[in-house]
Order: sequence, then structure tokens, then C-alpha cells
Amino acid sequence: MQKWNASLCTAGEEPKHFERKGRHSVLQRTKKGILALGIAVFAFSSVPSLSALAAPSEQDDILVFSEDGGMVSEEEQTVEIVVEDNLKGDSRAKGQQVVDYASQFIGRPYRYGGLSLLHGSDCSGFLVGVFGHFGISLPHSSGAIRSVGTNVGSLENALPGDILAYSGHVGIYLGEGRMLSALNSRSGVTIESATYKPIKSIRRLF
Repeated sequence: MQKWNASLCTAGEEPKHFERKGRHSVLQRTKKGILALGIAVFAFSSVPSLSALAAPSEQDDILVFSEDGGMVSEEEQTVEIVVEDNLKGDSRAKGQQVVDYASQFIGRPYRYGGLSLLHGSDCSGFLVGVFGHFGISLPHSSGAIRSVGTNVGSLENALPGDILAYSGHVGIYLGEGRMLSALNSRSGVTIESATYKPIKSIRRLF
């Protein structure tokens, strides 16, 4: 009788004990596997983020320094100065230097009352900036500019670099019947026919 009871205990408890232990082990291994998989996925997904933090953004400002250690301004970085600020030669040569300098700003915006060759100017402000680069002061008024310098007369006598004055507008003569100016908010600094409207006066400053 005692032997039967002992056998029953051995046969009844041990399978239950092993069954519970087996289920617990499988559950633990499953949880550990899921946790390890989650850690691995997080690690791989974090790599691009870390790289992005380390790499500079394309929109970040880049500081540029000259050979003597001074910081180069944004204006000097974006505009190539193709002529010196001192006009040389006769009227034709000087006028061409003005044209070469002014032509660098084609496509720049028009801004009423503006004086910036890079960020926006109106028609008289554009001439103030261009001729000011060469040390020639002009009034910020298209009406007042109509009276500066020497009157050339007709377009046939005009040279590149002369000022073409219209009613409410001024520009720089490029030659071959073309005029460069800060035309309007739609076109910005652009080339237009010199006779796009009647010329009031043609002025030469050198």
C-alpha cells in the first residue's frame, strides 16, 4: 500500500513538475528572443539618425575665411567681381567696365526703394549701386539721374555704360540697342530693348 502511494506520487508529481518547468522555459526563451529582436531593430534604425546628427545639413551656413584669417562676407562669396573699382582708359573702355560689372547682377530681384545689388533694388537704386562701386555718386531718384553727367544726344551717339533715362525709369546702355536695368518686380534685373519706351535723355558720366 505504501509502495503504491509512493509510485503514485512519483508518477503524479514529476510529470506535472516537468510540464510546468518546460512551459516556463519556452515562455522565457520567447520573451528573450523578442527583446533581443527589438534591441537589434532599434540599433539599426538609429544609425541613420546618428549619421544625420554628425553630418552637416545642406542648408547650414558655411563660413568662409580669407588667407589672412578674416571672414569673407556672403556678398563676396556669391558675386564674382570681374573688374576693379577704379575705371581706366577712355570713355568706351570705362563704359565697358561698368557694363561688365552690372551684368553680374542679371536675375537679381527688383525691390521698390531698394539699394542692394544682391537682395533687391529699384531702377535708380541699381544705378546707385553699380556706379557707386566705381566711386561715382548718383541720387536715388530716376528724375534726378536724368540730369547728371553730360547729355549724349541720340541713341546713335550712345556708348556702353551710358545712362538711358526714361519717364520714371533709368537703365544702363549695353550697346546694340539693349538696356540693362532693374525693370520691375516681375522681371527683376534684366535686359530690355533700349527703345522699349521713349528715351528722355542719355547721360555719360566719364
